[in-house]
Amino acid sequence: MAEIPLAALGRPRVPLLELPRVTFTFSETLESCDLCGGTDFAIRDAATRVMECRSCGYRFTNPRPSQAEIAEAYSAPAQYDGWLAQDAGREIMWRRRWALVKRYAKGKRLLDVGAGIGTFLAQAKVDGWEVTGTEISRSAIAIARERYGIDLIEGQLEDISTEGQFDLVTMWHVLEHLPSPSHALTHCRGLLKTGGLMVVAVPNDSDARWRFQRLKNGTYMPYEELEPGKEIHLSHFTVPVLKRTLEARGFRVERATVDDHYAERSPRRDRLVAGYRTVMAGTGLNLGVATLVLARAV
Repeated sequence: MAEIPLAALGRPRVPLLELPRVTFTFSETLESCDLCGGTDFAIRDAATRVMECRSCGYRFTNPRPSQAEIAEAYSAPAQYDGWLAQDAGREIMWRRRWALVKRYAKGKRLLDVGAGIGTFLAQAKVDGWEVTGTEISRSAIAIARERYGIDLIEGQLEDISTEGQFDLVTMWHVLEHLPSPSHALTHCRGLLKTGGLMVVAVPNDSDARWRFQRLKNGTYMPYEELEPGKEIHLSHFTVPVLKRTLEARGFRVERATVDDHYAERSPRRDRLVAGYRTVMAGTGLNLGVATLVLARAV
């Protein structure tokens, strides 16, 4: 596959308005589980408002910020400065992700939900795919246009209504940000052709990972408080919950593995990902930081 040359570093030349500082009000409260409809919740982490559904094991922030507050926070002009500073490493990360995905994908029409600054779409475009992407961040949309000539759709997944038209739909660390993972995956199934591929990568919240972290580091890594300027994770998925969620919404899981999410590259991290993938293939346990699932629309 042809490599995409690194674009000039720095901020896009498209003028961006400075936005007022966003304050999260945590005004939205869920009365029932988004995945199964259950109403019996356990407190998993009181400090960060993370709950767990006793019926299906889904973990989620409750109460949480509104979608308007989250979109405003992600549109801050400096939101993606960290990504730009890791430019070379992120190009490698996206090339490797695309190399894995295209082994399973068939066809030529791709939708990337929450496309960020468009690097994954740019990889697919070089390989001849017809690409579409959604993004809520105005600053990311400007960077995607400036760097790759890709015009992302400003808005939510639900703004795409071309039912049964896509061969591949991807969500790279997006599902955990969405207000309704259940609705999002159902909508994605409608957008995909039968036999199309759904790719979902999320942070790994498995208990096995946390036990491993305690054993390795002697510490437990708690959930982060939701604040503007940070990643806003509304959901926290274990591997079994994510697989059941996909299967209940018209997908057949073909592969579940460790997502190579590292923007800062090193031989040690390459060995970690390879080792974690081997462990997961043999035991089903994900000890890595992130999960990647590839599922076929049936």
